Amino acid sequence: MRILAAWLIRAQFRTRRAATLLSMLAIALGVALGYSIHLINEAALADFARAMKTVQGEPDAVIAARDSAGGVPLPLLDEISSDPAVLIAAPVIETRVRIGSQRTPLRLIGIDVFSAPALMPALLPRDAERAATGGILDGGLYASPALLGELGLQAGATLTLLRGDQRWVATIRGDLPAAGRDDLLLVADIAWVQEHFGPADAVSEIRIRLAADSDLAGWRERVAASLPPALLLRVAEDDGERASNLSRAYRVNLNVLALVALLTGAFLVFATQLTAVAQRSTQFALLGVLGLPPRMRLLQVLLEGLAIGLPGALFGLVLGYALAMAFTRLLGGDLGGGYFAGNVPVIVPRLLPAAGFLLLGCAASLAGAAYPAWLNLRQPLVAALNNGFTAHPQRARERGRQLLLPAALALLAGGLLQLPALSGVPLAAYIAIALVLFIGVAGAPLLTQEIFGRAAGLRLPAPQRIALQNVAQAPLMAQVAASGLIVSFALTASMVIMVSSFRVAVDQWLDHVLPAPLYLRGKASPLPQELLTALERPEAPFLRVERSAHGSLTLDPRRPPVALLVRELDRDDPAARLPFTGAVLVPPAEMPVVWISEAMHEIYGSRPGQTLRLPVLGREVEVFVGGIWRDYARQFGAIVISREDHQRLGGDFRPNDLALWPRPGQEGAAGDWLAAQVAAHGLEVASSGAIRRLSLSIFDKSFAVTYALEAAAMVIGVFGLAVTLTASVWLRARELATLAALGFDQRMLRHSLMLEGALIAGIGLLLGLACGIAIGAVLTHVVNPQAFHWRMPLDVPWLALLAGAAATLAAAILASRQAARQATRLPLAQVLASSQ
Repeated sequence: MRILAAWLIRAQFRTRRAATLLSMLAIALGVALGYSIHLINEAALADFARAMKTVQGEPDAVIAARDSAGGVPLPLLDEISSDPAVLIAAPVIETRVRIGSQRTPLRLIGIDVFSAPALMPALLPRDAERAATGGILDGGLYASPALLGELGLQAGATLTLLRGDQRWVATIRGDLPAAGRDDLLLVADIAWVQEHFGPADAVSEIRIRLAADSDLAGWRERVAASLPPALLLRVAEDDGERASNLSRAYRVNLNVLALVALLTGAFLVFATQLTAVAQRSTQFALLGVLGLPPRMRLLQVLLEGLAIGLPGALFGLVLGYALAMAFTRLLGGDLGGGYFAGNVPVIVPRLLPAAGFLLLGCAASLAGAAYPAWLNLRQPLVAALNNGFTAHPQRARERGRQLLLPAALALLAGGLLQLPALSGVPLAAYIAIALVLFIGVAGAPLLTQEIFGRAAGLRLPAPQRIALQNVAQAPLMAQVAASGLIVSFALTASMVIMVSSFRVAVDQWLDHVLPAPLYLRGKASPLPQELLTALERPEAPFLRVERSAHGSLTLDPRRPPVALLVRELDRDDPAARLPFTGAVLVPPAEMPVVWISEAMHEIYGSRPGQTLRLPVLGREVEVFVGGIWRDYARQFGAIVISREDHQRLGGDFRPNDLALWPRPGQEGAAGDWLAAQVAAHGLEVASSGAIRRLSLSIFDKSFAVTYALEAAAMVIGVFGLAVTLTASVWLRARELATLAALGFDQRMLRHSLMLEGALIAGIGLLLGLACGIAIGAVLTHVVNPQAFHWRMPLDVPWLALLAGAAATLAAAILASRQAARQATRLPLAQVLASSQ
């Protein structure tokens, strides 16, 4: 049996080399895309976790302020340090500073050199041999090797650190030998950081190591319950989950798209194996008559499918590793998603994930071979010996039964779309998308019979009439030929619709949020008071200035922080500056009002008219939710509060950004004035047009991998059509020979076969377009809100879709032409003689 199975596999591969290689390539592409995305995600998260460990070390717990502008009071540090269960309590101050005129802020970490070694060994400084006298306790500054290399400096150099109006001139005394290769850090003694940048009565965090015999869970629960609302206690598990949540939806979305590409490959295996079974039905029937059991005939087809999938999956692993290396260098560790800062992570393949993707590729190939194997088992042996493979038209009653499957799948998909996301991942929606694809494939034979069965009765020239009859009377073969095209074009159309909807929404949103001609940014640092004072002078070339400050609030330690934006806007007319999605409620006169983004509403369930308790300014404050606004810049939520309310609560308004309207006719003077400020303070200035172009370029970059998946899916779909059309020529050799004997010349045969290919491609594109619009609507209205917390109107770019359909149809006609050319090369007279 083993020898027979191996002989049959070799025979199939020799006679169907092109189809087999294309099927292997399809499986390889699906595995490669999925495996490369997995490798990049794993490397990026590992790199992010390493960077977190460098800065934070390995504490048992961390006490921090929920408000990024707040801090942990020093009396609490004394209280925690005196707890018998606490072995070490290490205070840390972390802030952002600029070096001289450099625009990009850097992390400055102030540590206590007596407690830091036990918790944060990667931050321990090393004095340089040639450095001047003095060390960290004397105000020395220590830089990571990566930062020294970027600045081109050595020990002994003097740096000017700036944060708003605060300034510190310090000398580099050494480096941080244990810092990572990409870590851009400055470390100094915590007392010196407090003296120059504050806060004087608080620290950013307290990192805690408990005694070995302590009850960790009990201690954490007791301390967390005793902390004031403005503080939180988090553990290492929270940091890991927060880092994972940062890009989870984006990673899952890319992996699902890669799996859809693999599904397209499975349909190509399905087409290849079904045509192979049809070609060799007489051989299988003869083996059955000679005593080969039905189970062995079934296993033989499955084994042939596995023989396609296994080498394809192995090649896919190699190709996936190469793609991972290329993608990280071109797009970074976040694949253009903007979640991790521009480091290129180290790709390290591991055995278990590689084995998983290998099995996934084999499973896809087996799934594609399962239905052909079942059909081979159902073929009557005597009929197959006499007539070969048969696929009779379905009777009316059977057609009615066939309609039940798409209807049931549609009802199931509709029900799944009503389910919420699972841990922030829209799994039910993804399953519904797969069901839509199956509906399209299952509907191909029904639509083929309905359309072309009616059209076959029209008075047409013989080649066209025969082509219509062939397609109508062989719906299974039409389904096989169209299946890969349906899936690939549906995937491509849906992604084009979703990306177009998102891009149009972002473009319109930018119109609303960029009303000023010019913008000045201090990035993470407050703007100098000197600059703000100069803007208020009469000679300043600006008609109007709007200031804004931004910080963050940690509402859940396992989730990324929520942005807190303090804006100069009218609390009675916030719609003048914020793009609201619904009604704006009038707040109570005595209560502060905030306006939340759609993401805040989706993640935390907050809604207009609700009263929230927010941890701001060192205490919990009751605020009124006045409305929901659209924000495509901050995926994890944003809260806007007016400057008036923020200052009424006791906040110190220190703006980070400015929106500037130059006086009419003084645009040139405004540009010169800003250029002087940029040179003096190291700030960043940009026009609204430049910000728009940059935002849209970032948007396009984030979908670069999506475009690659679309291209791969379309190539696989056209390959599948070409393979099936070519195979059908050999299946119908006797029919073509009979037509030639009845007077059909080569031109008539070619035209008939090319028309068949065009008709089948047309059915595939029509169903693919319908499925693509449905899937695009699911991606836009369900997946995006559940995974990314953004909503947008559906925009169908008909011109792009129709152009893509026309190009695909042209490729299908070319494939049909190639199949027709092969048909005219068949030794038709010999075929007729051998069929007698």
